[in-house]
Amino acid sequence: MKNFFTKLWCLIAAVAVVASCTSNEEPTPTPPTPDADFVVAVDDVTRSTVTISVTPSAEIGDYICVVEERSVVEEYTQDKFVIATVFQEFTNEAASKGLTLAEYMPTVVDNGVIEGATFSGLSLDTEYYLLVFGVDDKYEACTELTKVEFKTLAVEKSDCTFEVATEVVDNSVTISVVPSDKDMYWYLCTMPKSNYDYYVTDENGYQMSEGYFYEYFFQQDINAYRGAGYTDQQIIDALIHRGDVQLQASGLNEYTDYYILVAGLIMDSEGIVICTDIAKHSYTTEAAAKSAMTFEIEVWDVKQMEASFRITPSNNNDKYCALCQPWDGVSTADEVMHKIVDQWGGWMEIMADDKGMVEHSGSSAMKLPAADTDYYIIAFGYDGGITTEAYMKTFRTLPGGSVEEVEFSISASNISPYGFNMNITSSDPTIYYIPGACVPEEYNEEQYMAWEKEAFDYYYNGSKDFNPSITIAEVLDQYYYNGNSSVQVSGLLPDTEIMAYIYALDSRTGKIVKAFTFENVARTSTLGEANPEVEIVGYYSGDDEAGSIFGNAALSAGKAIIVVKYTNLDNARTLFTTMLEGNCASVAAYPDRELWTLATGYWATCSMSQPYGFYTSEWNAEMTALAYCVDNSGKIGEIGRCLACATAENKSDIEELRALVESLNSATRSSLALPCSIVVNE
Repeated sequence: MKNFFTKLWCLIAAVAVVASCTSNEEPTPTPPTPDADFVVAVDDVTRSTVTISVTPSAEIGDYICVVEERSVVEEYTQDKFVIATVFQEFTNEAASKGLTLAEYMPTVVDNGVIEGATFSGLSLDTEYYLLVFGVDDKYEACTELTKVEFKTLAVEKSDCTFEVATEVVDNSVTISVVPSDKDMYWYLCTMPKSNYDYYVTDENGYQMSEGYFYEYFFQQDINAYRGAGYTDQQIIDALIHRGDVQLQASGLNEYTDYYILVAGLIMDSEGIVICTDIAKHSYTTEAAAKSAMTFEIEVWDVKQMEASFRITPSNNNDKYCALCQPWDGVSTADEVMHKIVDQWGGWMEIMADDKGMVEHSGSSAMKLPAADTDYYIIAFGYDGGITTEAYMKTFRTLPGGSVEEVEFSISASNISPYGFNMNITSSDPTIYYIPGACVPEEYNEEQYMAWEKEAFDYYYNGSKDFNPSITIAEVLDQYYYNGNSSVQVSGLLPDTEIMAYIYALDSRTGKIVKAFTFENVARTSTLGEANPEVEIVGYYSGDDEAGSIFGNAALSAGKAIIVVKYTNLDNARTLFTTMLEGNCASVAAYPDRELWTLATGYWATCSMSQPYGFYTSEWNAEMTALAYCVDNSGKIGEIGRCLACATAENKSDIEELRALVESLNSATRSSLALPCSIVVNE
């Protein structure tokens, strides 16, 4: 017996919130429906459950019993299409679990008489069909479809009303709620009117009904508490009230219109359900409450592109905003503060998240984007609005070097057939630059510079859209290099000579001032002689493994285990392996040089005495197993690859996997070597 396609919005464990206040009389049990194949009766119906009985005829063996919303069933013109849809859903569920339909069906079929069985998780005040049909030994329908209609109960609407009063002081509010029924449970939410309008009334918003929005807000509150680690009972205690209650909210946005929504709830074994009209109340906040907090700002050890500073507030309780940014040399502290608030708007609650002393010094000194530049450090209280005056201190970083005088040197390391690390040494850490590498015949300085100008304009304009006050130096700091660096060059062909170039940039304009070229920086290595092959040993169910082989049931629960073997390891000194998501098996679509780049950072060594890989994967997901070898001369060979996709149809007996692992572990023990490859990798 199975709930087919039934839907329930779970809020707290089995607690559901559904906005419906339509009354409904207690239905009488549905009388048994005589049928040639089945006698079906609906014995009891609640808001979220139905209790049923099914008596098959003597010749009926296995059968299917599911519940589906009437609206869904009646989309189909014939019963055979309903049955086909049921089987398709079973097929999909089976595949997601790594099971064939034949393996899955025994878990959902019924046999013999069902008495007093209950389907749960139904939506209230909703019409459903109980669907019953017989299946043969091949799990194909062998009877007509029996349909019995029923409707879940609606909520009996309460006439409880709520008196809501507010007392606003600055940007805080005291909310008094007086229900007419003192035994009524209730939930209250408050939000800026603009938020409410966006979700409910605005043409370009979500256009939710008020009831649905109330539920949505309730869900968000629950999620926030759950994310903070609260238990279900603690969440209920925090959010659900009873009788006359006063609630406080502080740190609200100043000079802002707010709404309050409150409604009564039924709390019982079936969950939580709205049972009254939603009461709405409005209020408007005033200026943010002022704080007596003051700040002391100290700056020391100013260098070319860093400085140490400390902000010490007079108390450690009030929130404030602290920023270090380039200064235009003329703006006052008050002007800077209001510019920050105007620019960040609704993001100010995130910007103003400091409490207590803030210090950046020593190894954590503030890194700055440019030398010879004015900066400000500002601190001001903020909690829904500005709460203190602004305190600001300015300083200027030490002069930097000249773009005309900077020098660079380049060396190559970790050379492979497909790339290398380009190690750059700069004589001046204050100069930003663009590094690059290519084959000499492709280098076109004019064209390359034009492309880099386009790239800079893209970064700068995009950054200005987000932060209109951003400086060129800040963009350079975010997207470009300065000082010594190591750049990975990849996507190259084997045995290819490579040159490098560096374009030095003006930190005030972002323009390329000087170009440097370096001939014969590296030559990619030739391919080695060791070219591994990859084959699939088998696919296994993680649920069948259940921790009995690898010792961690959670690692493979609900997933497939793909076992890979690596062969053709003659002349190999070291074996590297990995598995990537997707189909990368085609050399034409993904040549080795591109695949090398894609797999960078994912390779792991694999023992050649135990050349196996054990990976977890989602069912029906294409994966590509990869391997390469370093041969005895130290050269890297071609990448071996094999497409893998675990399905219910190609799944093997878990005992095969157990025997393989046991044999590998046995060989390991006898040779006193660690079983490095006996790991299930995510």
